Amino acid sequence: MLKGMHHISIAVDDLEKARKFYGGLLGLYEIPRPPLPNPGRWFQAGGCQLHLTVRPEEEKSRRIPGTGAGETHFAFASDDLDGVKKHLEGRSVHVKDGINAKLGMRQLFFRDPSGNLVEVFCVLPG
Repeated sequence: MLKGMHHISIAVDDLEKARKFYGGLLGLYEIPRPPLPNPGRWFQAGGCQLHLTVRPEEEKSRRIPGTGAGETHFAFASDDLDGVKKHLEGRSVHVKDGINAKLGMRQLFFRDPSGNLVEVFCVLPG
């Protein structure tokens, strides 16, 4: 059902300090990031990516709608989002399903029993 961990997204207060910490001090390789509505930087960490996301002051009390941006989360990749969604909803897990055209992917977002945000995604064909 799941193919593995794809990325971990963390919210940061100061993007440049975070960039220097993860890219400079820890030596992670910075990778291209699509033009998303919120500032951030992406890094490759072995087989997993680390996504840094900055929330503007006015956004700190709420998430950016329709995405996991601005909220700490991790993401699994899958080739069968319909199967994953059916499996979760069959066990009374509320799933937000959507297309992120800028990234060219379909994403499912849901919460674990502790309220942590979890994402499962697949790349759209084409």
